[in-house]
Amino acid sequence: MEKYSRALLCALIGASPLAGAADLNPGLWEITMVTRAPQQAGWTPEPFSLSQCVTAQDAKDPSRLIGAHANPGATGCKYTEKSYAGGTFRFAMHCAGSFEIDSRGSVTFNPDSFNGTIAVKANVAGQPTEFQNQISGKRLGGC
Repeated sequence: MEKYSRALLCALIGASPLAGAADLNPGLWEITMVTRAPQQAGWTPEPFSLSQCVTAQDAKDPSRLIGAHANPGATGCKYTEKSYAGGTFRFAMHCAGSFEIDSRGSVTFNPDSFNGTIAVKANVAGQPTEFQNQISGKRLGGC
């Protein structure tokens, strides 16, 4: 299960809800995801963090970051809904491939941090699995 959760996590971070955050500050960001699967009590993987350099061009169009991530097991990811208003980005996304991921999330941010939730339904090892993710990010400084 952990192998699948890591791949799913990378796909979800790759599908990070930063798209539409036009006022995001460029620089080095730390992005952290905490994943839980309610139907699997006791399965509590460690939070996963990564550092990402956000360029000024990326900050103007953070969807560029989405395409830059490798999405192991998730291919053909496309937004099916997205909106940005009042500092909150809301979205739904579908990814074809071996995990068949459908996600829906809401993330609120300011130029130097963000926090949000992502509800995910995925096909893991042939079994439908639901995940609840908390995503957060903070700008650490320059790249």
